[in-house]
Amino acid sequence: MNGAVITFGGLSVRRGDVEAVQLGGPKPRLLLALLVSRANTVFPAEQLIDALWDGRPPRTARKNLQVYVSRLRQVFADRLTHSQGGYLLRIDAGECDLVRFEKLARAGRRLARDGDTEAAVGVLDEAVALWRGRPLAELGRLPCLAETVDRLEELFLATLEEWAELMSERGAHRLVRERVEEHAAAHPLRERLAAAWIRSLAAGGRSGEGLAHFETVRTALARELGVEPGPELTELRSRLASPGGGGAGGGGGRAPGVGNQLPRELPDFVGRSAESHLALAYLGQSGGTGGGRGASAGGRVMVVSGPVGVGKTAFAVHVAHLLADAFPDGLLLVELGTRPLGTVLHGLLDAVGLPPERTVAQALARWRAWLSGRRLLLVLDDVVSATAAEALLPGSGRSAALVTSRYRLSGLPGVARVELSPFDDAEGAELLGRVIGFGRLLSDAEAGTRIVRSCEGLPLAVRIAAVKLDALRHLRPAEYADRLSRAPSLLDEMTAGELVLRDRYEALWRDLHPRQRDACRRVAARTPPYLYGQVAADAEELLECGLLTPPGGEVSAHVAVYGMSAFAREFAREFAGRPAGEGGAERRGTPVSA
Repeated sequence: MNGAVITFGGLSVRRGDVEAVQLGGPKPRLLLALLVSRANTVFPAEQLIDALWDGRPPRTARKNLQVYVSRLRQVFADRLTHSQGGYLLRIDAGECDLVRFEKLARAGRRLARDGDTEAAVGVLDEAVALWRGRPLAELGRLPCLAETVDRLEELFLATLEEWAELMSERGAHRLVRERVEEHAAAHPLRERLAAAWIRSLAAGGRSGEGLAHFETVRTALARELGVEPGPELTELRSRLASPGGGGAGGGGGRAPGVGNQLPRELPDFVGRSAESHLALAYLGQSGGTGGGRGASAGGRVMVVSGPVGVGKTAFAVHVAHLLADAFPDGLLLVELGTRPLGTVLHGLLDAVGLPPERTVAQALARWRAWLSGRRLLLVLDDVVSATAAEALLPGSGRSAALVTSRYRLSGLPGVARVELSPFDDAEGAELLGRVIGFGRLLSDAEAGTRIVRSCEGLPLAVRIAAVKLDALRHLRPAEYADRLSRAPSLLDEMTAGELVLRDRYEALWRDLHPRQRDACRRVAARTPPYLYGQVAADAEELLECGLLTPPGGEVSAHVAVYGMSAFAREFAREFAGRPAGEGGAERRGTPVSA
């Protein structure tokens, strides 16, 4: 494509210095806006039709869509292709200012989190300078674009806050005042933005205006969210106020916390001592009362990942209960899965006693403002999208978060990580003994080891086997071990009441991208062990979603041996004869982000 897609404010396509290319009527323009909103990602055709005709498509909708696509191909040529039941528009950062802004903003914030502030300032400055107001403004607030636009506006405000703080540290207060003024006034619920604006006013000898803006923010927080300003703003106001000045901070204190809303910890939780100590040491700093690093740094986040059935949720709940004293404002667990961000936020606001909001952006503002001044531990469970999780994480203050996911969530920056592995023989036997009784287990310890190994040490599989064996009192452990070794389908054996291992794989399969499913099928068709040369083309995809186990220790590519669970192989082989689009609902498009 020769030119740039300009998406801030108006939507236009230019080739070089010539005037804008004609795109046609409203429908082709809306189609381009939709494709740009998910640039470099397949946009399913059915979703495009639904968006173009607002849920009421005519009988000729698919044919009309093909006509509009054909018209856009006259401009974009092979950059616009049909793929996997939808359309893909390939644009790089040099060709589209929206894509360029998002790339720069995320890169700049990542550099800032990594401590490379010199590089971060330049990148963030370029990102902020690109902003031209609400993207795709000519299309109003169409529901089909609202989620993307809200996400970009949220990303801009977070980027502006990061940029303003770094520029203030360098004494560029005048530039901060020029760029922040409009946004600080429009978003009084954003305390971090307010603090940057007030500091820049004070540096310019305008402390009175800074105090007045503090009052504006305090009033807005009290009226909209029922909370008081957080500690950073309160301290800033105290420094600006003259000794003996009026009580601009107001009274009443902050709203109470939410208490411990976690589910019950497993009474027979075993193992994970090293991982628990790591999590306690890292997250405890954020919630501690001693004013350590966590008192001034942003909220700490730890990602707990691992294969299906490895016990990520149980581990997170175990650690969170141990940290209860460090987080006096409460402990909260939120199940994300593939639920829309708006639905999740509605539940969050209800859980903390706040009224609902009409838009996702307003709900996010209310949630973050409430969270910013508290010490709360948030457990985000079953996360399938790094961007969806990032929207809910504490951006500042002394709250912290535990994130569990079947994926590595490599796109989530600035986090600590714990990778859970299956139990060894001793840990698996301990869990088995706690369920069926150690007397019964010790009567045939070798059989217990065989059962654990048939379950590959997966805590969920071991628990299922233990529950079944506990119910089958007439069976000796050795007989049950023999039954597992002869089972035509181990997945079919892993069912006990509501504990069904296959359901976990079904959920994972539904969330996988088609190319990850294809990669899983290819590897599962081979006979283990898997040498690097055999799986090199698929290793990255499968490592990210936890379906392939990396080699242990320091090894070269020539001798690296990867692993795949027998349960995963069996599940993948069940669908080996099906087309790539079957075997589970297709993965949704671009995840909700902030």
